[in-house]
Amino acid sequence: MTRSQWLAAITLARSPQFVAQSYLSLDAFSGCALDNKRRAVTMHEVASLIVGHCATFGGTWLHGEESEIEILSKRFDIVG
Repeated sequence: MTRSQWLAAITLARSPQFVAQSYLSLDAFSGCALDNKRRAVTMHEVASLIVGHCATFGGTWLHGEESEIEILSKRFDIVG
């Protein structure tokens, strides 16, 4: 995933109209913090992962988690 793709995923995730996939249905990311495999994912899946980790119930955003996912995103290949 390139930097411009990452910024597009952040923009999508923070969009008020965005409806994230259920966090439990994001199998493509299973174990991504434990291995170095490349993963073929859609932009919608990446944005859903970001929302699942960064958005809080209080309406705030966890920027530290966003940075951690950005590091992992270097191994994501956007498809579709």
